Amino acid sequence: MQSKPASRAQRVKKNIFIAVLFQIVSAAISLILPRYILQTFGSDVNGIMQSANQLMSYTMLLECGIVGMVMASFYLPLASNDKKAVSDIFNNTKSFFNRVSIAFAGLVVLLAVSAKLIINTDYDAVYVGTLVIILGINYYFNYYFGITHQILIKADQKIYIVQSIQIITLILNMVVCILCIKAGAGIHSVKLISAFVFLLNPLLYRIYVKRNYDISKTVFDSKRTLPKKRDGIIHHIAYFVHRNTDVVILSIFRGVREVSVYSVYYSITIGVENCLNAISSGIAGAVGNMIAKKEKSTLENVFDIYEPVNTLITSFFCTAAAILIVPFVRIYTQGVTDADYIRPVFAYLMLASQWFYCVRIPYENVINSAGHYGQTKPGAYLEAGLNLLISVASVHKYGICGVAAGTMTAMMARTVYTAWYLSRNILKRSLYKFIKSTGLNFAVSVITVFVISRCTEVASDSFINWGIDAVGVSVAVFAVLAVLSFVVNNKVYILLLKRLKARRSSHD
Repeated sequence: MQSKPASRAQRVKKNIFIAVLFQIVSAAISLILPRYILQTFGSDVNGIMQSANQLMSYTMLLECGIVGMVMASFYLPLASNDKKAVSDIFNNTKSFFNRVSIAFAGLVVLLAVSAKLIINTDYDAVYVGTLVIILGINYYFNYYFGITHQILIKADQKIYIVQSIQIITLILNMVVCILCIKAGAGIHSVKLISAFVFLLNPLLYRIYVKRNYDISKTVFDSKRTLPKKRDGIIHHIAYFVHRNTDVVILSIFRGVREVSVYSVYYSITIGVENCLNAISSGIAGAVGNMIAKKEKSTLENVFDIYEPVNTLITSFFCTAAAILIVPFVRIYTQGVTDADYIRPVFAYLMLASQWFYCVRIPYENVINSAGHYGQTKPGAYLEAGLNLLISVASVHKYGICGVAAGTMTAMMARTVYTAWYLSRNILKRSLYKFIKSTGLNFAVSVITVFVISRCTEVASDSFINWGIDAVGVSVAVFAVLAVLSFVVNNKVYILLLKRLKARRSSHD
């Protein structure tokens, strides 16, 4: 279980490759499968399902934000090959989630009974409630059942194992669901069958851990307990608010059709966040390993490259998406006339909030790997509070755009706080670097969207034509942002090129 320097680099490469592949597959499926559901069942059913999914995500609060903290706890014993400590942490975590699963079952029943009161729809309580229960089964198999095994594998810098398994089940689930829909199955039957497909994930995780780790059932040190849950819960709540509250607020105040509109745009914009989070997860194990071994100079060098590259990728995806998203949605929702899906202002606000969130990912990666959960609670309070306050206050007057504005403001505030904390307490790097990089990238991204949108109209009438337009737009956007990134971070890129050249020479 011990990670050598060479294997650490190799695992990072594997993790990033599989993470990118996973996100490509996930993004494609998140667009293909919902389109079948939208066109077959309509906006109302699609909105109910999205709202029910968000209600189900409230069960994540039961974990008390323990996942990230447990992963951080695994880093040192894995790095030092302390099998006793790994076993103790694993068994304590498994015991905790066994208790959570009991509470989860009760919460699912409660949500099923009260779902009709929360979701604004004409469908009856039995229809909505049974769908919630089915989604609860799906959620349990896909999340809680085997989560301890998944955490251990990820902490050991093997996220590529987890995501390789997930790629297989995602593709299998899409094929099975489409076949069921074409056969005339109702949404309840489709989601129930889907739940049993996702049972493969935790079963394969368990088999892998059993074959590759020496986990003892004996407790070696009774004092080795789980981290303090109160340190992680507020971070968990802030992330939960970011991911789920918009849909719940819209479900209550605006109805399921607006939820359906939100979910279409969200399924596109979330791809940027998921991709960068996946890459971050691929690096997180290595970062935790560096911190555990006190390799501070190595960590600083890695961060100096990781941060500008992450900002460049974030700016590229968000800028290109801002130009291309509305034309894509226009084609995607052809034939669906029961709701207005053309919302450019809403799209810009969602992408801006995703930009601020993704820019801070490297900063959060280091903070979380260092285990600074308790010290950074003020930032989490700030984000959750702003998001809820602004969203609820503005949803009546501005609707879906008001909710998106609340999320964007909260993301921006938390991002600034996170950069400030890291600069003051862990890496001791100048905050000016962050302000300069993010300020210029955001400004240039906005200007690029404005100029390209004025000069070139993307008015495609098919996915093929849209794809051709997307290539041209992407090349133009990347060229502009790459030049900016090199000008701002030229020393970093020159150093990176020298290292790559030296590595190639050594191999030759």
